[in-house]
Amino acid sequence: MNGNDGVIAIYLAAGLSRRMGMNKLELPWGEKTIGNSVLEKAVRSDLTYTIVVTRRSDRLGWIDGALFQPPLREKWKSVVCPEAEKGQAHSLHWGLHAAMEMGPKGIMVLLADQPLLPLRTINQLIFQYLECRRENINILFLAASFQGIPRPPIIFSPQAVPELLKLEGDEGARQLFKQAKLNGKLVDYENGWDFYDVDTKEEYEILKGGGHEW
Repeated sequence: MNGNDGVIAIYLAAGLSRRMGMNKLELPWGEKTIGNSVLEKAVRSDLTYTIVVTRRSDRLGWIDGALFQPPLREKWKSVVCPEAEKGQAHSLHWGLHAAMEMGPKGIMVLLADQPLLPLRTINQLIFQYLECRRENINILFLAASFQGIPRPPIIFSPQAVPELLKLEGDEGARQLFKQAKLNGKLVDYENGWDFYDVDTKEEYEILKGGGHEW
């Protein structure tokens, strides 16, 4: 598998779900699970490939059986981050190293706890990022944005990887935006629910009560 014709995704699924008190990826959402929602959209999207970063104890029971069958199985793989308990930055590093081996034009960071994220948003960001490259517009990232704040999904240029590898502990890429270390482009969206993430039982109850479809 060679990613040099497109965008590779890192699907961050190695969190410990401390605030939830259980593995939130396994929580029911529709007929499937929270964790499966965006992963299935990723493998059905215009992404070239998706790298799912998990922790050692994860048996991937939250992933729907259809994703283990061709042709979808050919669009993703899982990698174990042995230092997942040290924070999200370590999971990101493992995903970045795996993605860079594939020679991508861009690396999209996806979170496993955003079940409302539309597939079309993934495709729109890919299209705009590749358009910037074709037009020789030099940006280190292209990110979705709501109310002026960058939110995942975020596509990074391979040139941004050295800065990303400097992140430590639970620092996410948002820290780089706060420090204005990377120049990039924001794509504004009007529906904040698209980026709703589920970290607590209360947020899960809100999700279930919102009448949203995956």
